[in-house]
Amino acid sequence: MRDQRILIGDFTRREFREMLQAGTLKAAIVPTGTTEQHLEHLEMCHDSASATLVAHRAATALHPAVVVAPTVQVGVSEHHMMHPGTLTTRVGTFLDYVFDICESITRAGIERVLILNGHGGHMHPLRKELTRYRQLLGPGIVYATYWDLYSDDEVYSLVRSKRVPGHANEFETAFALAGFPERVHEEAIEDEGAGLATREQGERAIEIVVPHVERLLRRMIAGESPTVEPRSFRPEGTLVGAESFPYQAGRTESDRC
Repeated sequence: MRDQRILIGDFTRREFREMLQAGTLKAAIVPTGTTEQHLEHLEMCHDSASATLVAHRAATALHPAVVVAPTVQVGVSEHHMMHPGTLTTRVGTFLDYVFDICESITRAGIERVLILNGHGGHMHPLRKELTRYRQLLGPGIVYATYWDLYSDDEVYSLVRSKRVPGHANEFETAFALAGFPERVHEEAIEDEGAGLATREQGERAIEIVVPHVERLLRRMIAGESPTVEPRSFRPEGTLVGAESFPYQAGRTESDRC
């Protein structure tokens, strides 16, 4: 059976070194998510689990050219701290931590790194910080939240509530029902939008987005440095651009200390 390992930590240093020397490795993915409340019915790892699932499937499809770093599972979630169990970091701490992971990968010799995000609260700070990452690490650093890659038609034909991502609503609930159903507590669903979710929707959502991520990685491997603008799909239309998503502002002066 062909070796299907994709996680960086699953290789020995010799194996990894030999893949680098052979030119096998072309790109890496750094998934980012959170540990935060997702209403009563989704487990708090949802954002991390969804980004991880997409990253793993895309890397597996492009094996052995792409590897995946450990998922960043605690991020910027100050806006949910009223719900015990939520974990958060300062914006600057999160951005520097992600930078350090990317720098470690580039120092190893992999110049193409995709930061694949699964949390709305990271959309603004990561997009604004991308310029600094590229200045310091090179143009091969690319950032995208996975739902940024859907087209309007794909979203509005898929989700009846016309809202993506929608915190623990129809889209995220459907995604979880398909991707990791053991993490959905259906008996606890209270949200009207979440009640619309089906496993079939989630399966289709995953089937659509994974090839989008594959194509993005292929472009990166070919030498392109795509810039993917943050997108949020709402009943009144699609919002595009980092300024539309001030969930968390960019780093503050205290973050820079």
